[in-house]
Amino acid sequence: MKDVKKRQPPRIRNMIAFSTLIMLLLCEVITYQASQAYQVAIETAKSNATRLSRIMSQQIETTFLGIDHMLHRAVERQYYNDLFGGTLPDYMLHNLQMWVDESPRLTAMVFVGEDGLPLMAAHKKTSAGWLDYAHHSFAQDVFFKRLRDGNDTDYYLGTLPGSGQHPHGLILIARKVTHIDSSFGGAFIAVIDPEFLLDYFRSVEMGSHSYISLQLLDSGTLLVDSPLTGMNYRDINSRVLTQLREPHAAEIGIGTYTFGRAMEVYAFESLHGIPVALNVVLNEDDYLEAWRQGCLKDIGFLAIFTVFGSVLSFFAFAMSRQIIRVEESEAAAVLASQEKSEFLANMSHELRTPLNAIIGFSEMMISGYFGPLNPKQKERMHDINLCGSHLLHLITDILEFSKGSAGKLELIEEKLNMQEIVSEAMRMMNDKIKSKRMNMLVEVENNLPPLLGDKRKIRQILLNLLSNSLKFTEEEGTIKVSVGRDSSGNITMTVSDTGIGIAEEDIPIALSVFGQVHKGRSHEGTGLGLPLCKMFAEMHGGRLAIGSTLGEGTTVRIIFPSSRILPPTTSEHGEAVA
Repeated sequence: MKDVKKRQPPRIRNMIAFSTLIMLLLCEVITYQASQAYQVAIETAKSNATRLSRIMSQQIETTFLGIDHMLHRAVERQYYNDLFGGTLPDYMLHNLQMWVDESPRLTAMVFVGEDGLPLMAAHKKTSAGWLDYAHHSFAQDVFFKRLRDGNDTDYYLGTLPGSGQHPHGLILIARKVTHIDSSFGGAFIAVIDPEFLLDYFRSVEMGSHSYISLQLLDSGTLLVDSPLTGMNYRDINSRVLTQLREPHAAEIGIGTYTFGRAMEVYAFESLHGIPVALNVVLNEDDYLEAWRQGCLKDIGFLAIFTVFGSVLSFFAFAMSRQIIRVEESEAAAVLASQEKSEFLANMSHELRTPLNAIIGFSEMMISGYFGPLNPKQKERMHDINLCGSHLLHLITDILEFSKGSAGKLELIEEKLNMQEIVSEAMRMMNDKIKSKRMNMLVEVENNLPPLLGDKRKIRQILLNLLSNSLKFTEEEGTIKVSVGRDSSGNITMTVSDTGIGIAEEDIPIALSVFGQVHKGRSHEGTGLGLPLCKMFAEMHGGRLAIGSTLGEGTTVRIIFPSSRILPPTTSEHGEAVA
């Protein structure tokens, strides 16, 4: 024996070294996979940012060019009206109002005279007070001065200060009007509410932390941006303008920006025919979310594996020290080791011994071995026997649950009276029912035919369902047990309650092995109750069905097929008995 034990310490040390090597290799693999997944996430984010930039730019170009086309038409009509000496303000005002009403992009259109005063204006009903036409003058505005002093083909794009209805400002597009004699005749301006563009931005799936901006290429004026403004976004906007203003710069680009520990991916583009730069920024909280969740799962797995390996190493080390002590202390240590081995080998047997004693003594007392019992004592001893037997079988079921999953558990079938099973279960749960002052309703169909099945398993189904209802139903609640036949001739056993209920999406969790829905509540349990009920029902060829509403209660129905129903036996007087 000594020689054998002397060879064990090197084996244990090898096992520890091997476990450590496996953990290191696993860390390396997980780190490599995380690094590769991170690069994929970055490349995917760049691709998405470029795609979103392309989609946005097309929409914005269409918007601005469409509005500029309306301004062209307005300028032409005003020119021809001046050319032919016509005075058609009502006709022109009608056109302006029609264009504003038909275009969701436009907030208002205004014709400003050569002195800077509004001559005619049209606006949406929701923007009735956006400008005081009677007293406002555009003569000192930058756009008016630039158009007045510039060429006939000048096109202006800029902003207007915010007002009461539009505190964040408005986008302005303007074109110059020229008289027949080439003198300055005013300007037509179109006004866009930035909220229209923001609504379009929000309609595109970009992520909750994404950012988008439009800014003028020449001045850097911000036309519109997402409300997630910050220094990092301003820095990115400045970087975009710098890159687009460089000689021979490309009209589209992509890059990354590191802000603290965060890295943002941005794509930018210079719009065709419009002096505007578009910038789309994707925040890592969006594009790295799936990667982070995967890393958390890997870290969790690694932590569990590390804990398991550490515990294994600890036990291996402890065992190694124990073996060394056994070698040094010879006989005493050998004896201690043998006792330990015998204890571990006989553990499952020792767990059952007290229960077997309880069951045996209760049976002896019921049979009158120690003297006669009165009916009440006999009934209580019978209940003790039932509880002990059930607990013993429950331990066996837990230890052999994997065997049941493999389909190796067997049914001990006999002829069953469902009324008796319900009565036994109610007696076993009586104390708990009384302690919570539950309203119990029991309905068992009269003349119910006997059922061929395993009595212990069917009784355990009912006990598990009652136990769940008691746990998750407040005091003075209602629990109902009913047994009967359905329209298809099957026997159904139903337990319903007025408890806290289960959300529909959580029912699969409740039916899974060790699954617990209400983990935050102080309810004991292993999560095996419903899975065992489902397994035992299916072993009988039946099924389990759950219906539940959160906050209202739960109904669990066990359906035994009609093929398990036995014909009722008849008494000597010809009466049917179960």
